[in-house]
Amino acid sequence: MGDGAFGNFKFFLINMSIMSESKDLCKLDRQLNLVKKIVIVDGMIGGGKNLLTSIVSSLPNVEMWIHRPQIEQICALFHLGHISLDASKTLINTWLEEEILNLNMSRNINFKPSDISSVFCDVKPSRYFKRLFQSPVKAKESIEKNMPILNIMTHVNTSYARPLFEALAERLTYIRVSRHPMTTNMLMHNKKWTERWGSDDRHSYILYKTFDGNGNLISLPFFAKDIEKLYLNSNTTDRSILLYDYWIRNGDTFIDNFKKSNKWDIIEIPYEKFVSNPHSYILKIAESLGVKPDNKTKKMMRKQKVPRSSLAEESNVGQLRKKSKSIKKNFSLHDVCAQGRAYAAETASPRALYILDQLSDHYEKRHQIKK
Repeated sequence: MGDGAFGNFKFFLINMSIMSESKDLCKLDRQLNLVKKIVIVDGMIGGGKNLLTSIVSSLPNVEMWIHRPQIEQICALFHLGHISLDASKTLINTWLEEEILNLNMSRNINFKPSDISSVFCDVKPSRYFKRLFQSPVKAKESIEKNMPILNIMTHVNTSYARPLFEALAERLTYIRVSRHPMTTNMLMHNKKWTERWGSDDRHSYILYKTFDGNGNLISLPFFAKDIEKLYLNSNTTDRSILLYDYWIRNGDTFIDNFKKSNKWDIIEIPYEKFVSNPHSYILKIAESLGVKPDNKTKKMMRKQKVPRSSLAEESNVGQLRKKSKSIKKNFSLHDVCAQGRAYAAETASPRALYILDQLSDHYEKRHQIKK
């Protein structure tokens, strides 16, 4: 090799070394400057998230609740190993900075009256009409002055929420609303979703490809991956129970591990206790956010009909009352669970019914709930 060729090769090696070192030094980052505080309400399908997060939205300085599927999708991709923690945190922080700015300009706001996520369902809708003509500069100044609290709802994301916790740290108030798994409404909701995930393009969950028992290529929701074999060999009722068992137990483990650190403010709220005695939980949330409940909060509580004297689920109880004139008006948890178990037993396998019984005992012990 001639001197010229050797010199070129040496230059190439040096250049490659510099490029490699530069990549190593290129750490992704996005700091939160506009978002000073964020509250996230997570829960299961049919578990009471809308009730709770609507009340949270009524607290002073808290924005209307919004659902942004891309945040759940990032958590799913991290769980599946398709994205790094640094990349996850950077995207989450970037989106949340954009979100707080957009809210304060009324950009991407849901003005569709029939949607539960509509501005018309918020207790303070006028603020978003006033912001319609606010410029980005004025919106930024308003945020810096008033420090509004971002309010996000997520769906069954607790087990996969590490990127959220790592990204937000001490800015995060995380509320996990849970509900007794032996509840007819929840089982019905989840059964329908186990059918919709493969055929309904409106859902926003991350799917992955796998093969069914006959060798056919199919798509399943990402959270079925860890229980894939059982999931594939189950009917819709069994799948619903398997997912609740997976979500609740893994969510409990996640919460318990992160509670060991004082870095995050985590509030667990069992639906059964909240609807009968919401005040202590609302005060705890307000304290975490540095605000105090006011008349707007009371107004939203009345709208959501809390506190309640009964756990009656209107859709199911109404159907039962048509069949029986002796049905009690005040449904206790014992009644709700008896109804839910009877519903599950119609189509569940003995194995799945046993899992549901064990999970119910686990739920009651964790949240100190008596039937």
